[in-house]
Amino acid sequence: MKDYLLGDGPANSVFLRAGNDVFHTYSAYARGLDLLNLPALFLDLTPFGRQEDWEDSPAGWPQKPTYG
Repeated sequence: MKDYLLGDGPANSVFLRAGNDVFHTYSAYARGLDLLNLPALFLDLTPFGRQEDWEDSPAGWPQKPTYG
């Protein structure tokens, strides 16, 4: 069976077993796991968001990550 573990970051994979057969049906990594991480959803509702490295904050907003 293929190893679906990729790196050290968060990941989630779903498999289906039908008899002796196993099927990989879904995988999500990093931001694709947001629905499983409730605190991150609350940060999305705040005015400054998550302040992640990749975000381009408008002038006057914090320019460095606040939460990570």
